[in-house]
Amino acid sequence: MKLIYALLCDSAFLSIDRKVNIIGVFETINASSFPVNHSKFVLVGSIIPSKNEFKMAVEIAKAEGKSILNQAQEREVKLPESSETKNFNFIVEIVNTVFPEIGIYNVNLLIDGKVVSSQKLTLAQQETIGNFN
Repeated sequence: MKLIYALLCDSAFLSIDRKVNIIGVFETINASSFPVNHSKFVLVGSIIPSKNEFKMAVEIAKAEGKSILNQAQEREVKLPESSETKNFNFIVEIVNTVFPEIGIYNVNLLIDGKVVSSQKLTLAQQETIGNFN
């Protein structure tokens, strides 16, 4: 498997002509307090598959390696035989993720248990702006 690209964003979808549309690319989530529940974000990307059947999963881990997801949701992917020379675009919605603390996290894409992409995600304390009365 060869990764072409992977991004974290607010939303992504395929247009009617099969183009990937990506909205709100980011690398940092700001929060006023921790732990924080982030309602939804998306891992979007494209790979060149080396086989037609594989298992794909997303894992979120602290930089030290400890996973914050209770269970990685693994999906079986079965591509048609004619797709060997085509890119495989993926859009994975990640919902209701609790980030326990400030710090660096890695959003990992795993194919057959092997990390093929690791996107750095920073959780930061939101700066408080003074009261303007």
